[in-house]
Parts: sequence; structure tokens; C-alpha cells
Amino acid sequence: MQVYKVLIFIFLNFSFSYCLQVKAFVDKNKCSIDDIINYKIELEDADSFGEVNIEKISKYFSIISGPSQQTSMQWINGSVTNSRIMSWSIAPKESGKLIIPALSVIVGSRKLKTNQIAIQVIGSNKKKSNLDVFISAEIDKDEAYLGEQITIIYKLYKKVEISLEPFQVPEFSGFWTEELYRPNQIKFKKVDLNGVRYDVGTLYKVAVFPISGTNHLIKPLVVKVQVQKKRSRRKRDPFFDPFFNSFFTETETKILRSPEREINIKKFPEPRPGGFTGAVGKFKISTSIDRDSTYVNEAITFRVNVDGTGNLGLFTLPKFKFSDQLDQFPPKENFKKNVFRDALSGSMSWDYILVPRISGKISIPPIVMTYFDPIKEKWQRISSRATNIPVIKSNTLAFDNNGLSKKEVKLLSKDINYIRTDNPQWIKNDDSSIRAILLYIASILLIPIPFIFNTFLGYRLSNKPSRISRNALSNAIKKINDPMQNILESSSKIIFSYLKDKLQLTSDNLDSIIAKDILYGLIDDNLLNDLVEHLKSCDSVYYSQQKDSNGTDFKEKTLNLLQEIDNQIK
Repeated sequence: MQVYKVLIFIFLNFSFSYCLQVKAFVDKNKCSIDDIINYKIELEDADSFGEVNIEKISKYFSIISGPSQQTSMQWINGSVTNSRIMSWSIAPKESGKLIIPALSVIVGSRKLKTNQIAIQVIGSNKKKSNLDVFISAEIDKDEAYLGEQITIIYKLYKKVEISLEPFQVPEFSGFWTEELYRPNQIKFKKVDLNGVRYDVGTLYKVAVFPISGTNHLIKPLVVKVQVQKKRSRRKRDPFFDPFFNSFFTETETKILRSPEREINIKKFPEPRPGGFTGAVGKFKISTSIDRDSTYVNEAITFRVNVDGTGNLGLFTLPKFKFSDQLDQFPPKENFKKNVFRDALSGSMSWDYILVPRISGKISIPPIVMTYFDPIKEKWQRISSRATNIPVIKSNTLAFDNNGLSKKEVKLLSKDINYIRTDNPQWIKNDDSSIRAILLYIASILLIPIPFIFNTFLGYRLSNKPSRISRNALSNAIKKINDPMQNILESSSKIIFSYLKDKLQLTSDNLDSIIAKDILYGLIDDNLLNDLVEHLKSCDSVYYSQQKDSNGTDFKEKTLNLLQEIDNQIK
């Protein structure tokens, strides 16, 4: 009897294994890139749904949702069949003939494979004027030189209520990128587009710089949104009145894509000058030393500073040679970016450590740099001033230079190991335990000190921001009246520093547009417009080759604006 049971069990398992089948299918194999496809895997005569790794299809399709599971049973001619269906909502990432590959499905100890499916995807067939929600990609130029900035602004347009899911920015192959703006919360404003009213907000803003000489394709930004729609209902139903409209809505998942854009790379004009190291934009160069004079064998810092607007961080200084009378070490490079400007601007500096070995007057020749101006489409040549360093003979005794080499100094960060000349302080072994006990007691007594300071000084510390805000104007006036300040170049920095202190901002890296947004509603419109115009004048003076000689008017204008703003901001 037991033998029969075993045979029946083996037969049933064999029958189950033989009947188990898997197949995959979709609701459409021809669609547009805006459509969502329902992809299903069906298991016949399976006692479980099995395990499926769907990530294999993510190369050409985005997984919107899933899996959802469904079980069905049928009785046909007295026999029972069951099927288990797993469903996913997917969306194509590009147009053309796309393949959903065969996927492995593990059911118990068996490994099955689905059939592959071909999907023909065409481009978008929807017009913007007919869409409730869409994404645009605004690019300031379709052709550019190598290293020239291209600004891309992705904007979201909507006519209905939506819920935006987190998104990833596209890969900008062939570009060096610098993120300019990515809001934590999108701010919308009303616009009219071809006579249709939309709410529009900025999703993402990025500066890209082409770094190879071939044409490049800006891939689309893909965003998934949940669109709220009213449910369809029967008309004249007395239950459905406007009061209940908000309770009878449904959401629809949509995949939004910005259009692809091609960037044409222009060639630099010939002949290309010598000394060009890749700088593209508008720059100026200056040099400085950290002291007016130095002694023999005493190190000084020589700084080369390049500031302006362009591909900062993508080029190096041209090669130049210091005097043989100076020992030099590799420079330390630093890049400071103005984060609130659409055009990437800031400054790059290189700090060289120089050590003079003889006394006298040592001269560092001007540093000449060549860059390409994409606006004028011309090569530009800039130069720093020559630097003279008076080197005084040292009063200390000079020894033969038998110490470490410069390479060894770099590794050790010092070239002299001092010899102890005083008598060491010896202690007895018995004293060490007493000192340890005293150290523990002192450590315990230090514990309540922070609480004491917090009790007696907490009020003053907590009011530090308010004191900074109150003193913002007086600090700005001191900077304006400082005779060491070049008011023509520092006016905008003083204004932005004042706004940071007065309004408790996290940074003073502002521009006229950001300042206008911050001050809107805090001061009257006429004063706000005067401030914006003055800031634009500051920028034009700072980056122009010809400086306005009338610094007194500039100084008075800056001072009057700050006083009027301070009177209106309470």
C-alpha cells in the first residue's frame, strides 16, 4: 500500500512538472514613446508565483509599477486548470524597435524562461497645446565651442494637479557639467503658451561644457508624475454635486520626457596661439605675494589668480619659469565658484611656495595667458604685472646646504629636526600614578563647565544673529569708507554681504536676479529696480576692460541704496 502511495506521489509531481508552462505578453506591441505598456507573465498550473528578476528590461524600459498578482481557476470538462499572472506597467525610454528580453522564472526547483517580445515605438504624437502636463528643455545655444558654457533649463508645465516623483538627471556624455539650480520645492507661476494658461516651474538648471570635438546629443529628462483626474460619472445624478467633486478623483501615472537636442561643436579659428591651455570665456589675471620683502631662506607665497566667467576648473596655467635664485614647490590649486549665477563665474588661484637662496632684488616676470572669447569669437591675451621681491640678507648663520632635498622636504613637510639642548625633566615611577589621579579629578571637574557657560552666557549667544542683523548697515558703511577698498570692484560684494547679514542668509554669493527675488515685497518697487540696475552696473564695471573713473558717484550711490533699504527692512 505504501508503495502505491509513493508511485502516485511521483506521478503527480511528474505531471505537475510536465504541465507547468510560462509565457509573457503585452497589451500592445506598437505604441508611442508617451504610452505605458502593460507587461504580464502568466504561469499555468503553478502552485506559486515564482521569482522573477525584471531588472533585465530596464535598459530600454522604465518600470512604472508592479508587480501586481492575480490568480484564476477554470473548470473545463471536469478538469481544473489554474493560472497565476504577474503584471508590470512599463514605459519605453526611446523610439525604434525595442526588445523585451526573455526573463528567467524560478518556480520551486524549476527554472523556466519567458518568450521575448518586440515592441515598435514611435516618437511623441502629442502636441503641447493638447497636453495637461509636459516638460520642456530650454537651451541657450544649439552650437558652441569646446569649453563654452551651454545652459539647459528644464521646466514643468501643468494645467492640472500633479504629484511629482523623484527623478534622475540624464547623463551628459561628452560634457563636463556644473549644477546651477535644483529646488527642494518647485515654485510655479502663471504663463500663457499659445493662448493656453499653464502653471510653470523650473525642475533643474545645469551648465554643460563640451569637452570633445564631435557633435553631442542632449538626452531627455524623464520624470514620472501622478496626474489627478475626475472620475467619469452619470449626469443628473442627484448624489453627485460640486460639494463631492473632491472625493471622486483618480490618479493616472504619466511619463514625461523633454525633447532631445543636438549640439553642434564649432572649431576654433586658426591659427591657434601658443600658450592656449583650454580657457574659454572672459577672464583677467593677477599676481600677489604675501609680504613686501623677505629674508634669505625664508619662504614666501606667490599667488596667481584668474577670475571671470567661463570654464573655470577645466584649464591650467600656461607653463612659466621662476628665477634660478628661487626654489619652488608644486602649487596648491583652489577654485571658488559664484553659485547663484547662471553663467559659471568665480576665481581660480594657484599658490606657489618660493624660497630665495641669495639676497638682492629678485624679479618674477609677468604671467601671460591666452583664452578664447566665444562672444567676440576672438583670441584674447592677458598678462599680469611683473613682481619684484626684495630679499634681505639673513642675520642667522649660514650653513652648507647638506640637508634634505626639495623632494624630501615635500615628503616630510619639514627640513630640520631639532636637537634637544636643555636638560630633560625626569620623574619617578611613583609620581606617575599620583599625576594620573590628579588628571582624572581635573577631568571630572571640567564636566559642569559647559552647563555653567550655557546658563550665564546662553542669552548672549542666542542673540548673536540679531546683533549681526542690527550691525549689518554699520559694517557695510565701514567697508565702503575703507580707503583700501576699490569701490568700483567691491560695491556688489558689499551689497551682497549686507543682505546676507541683514536677512540672515546662508551665503553672500548672490546676483541681481536672486537679490530681486529675496527683496521682493520687503522694499518698494522703485527702490528694488534702482538696486537691480546698480548691481548690473557693478557687474559691467567689474568685468569690463575700461573702468569707470568716477568712483565717488559709485560710492555715494551704493551708500544711499543701503541706507534706504535698511530703513524699509524692519
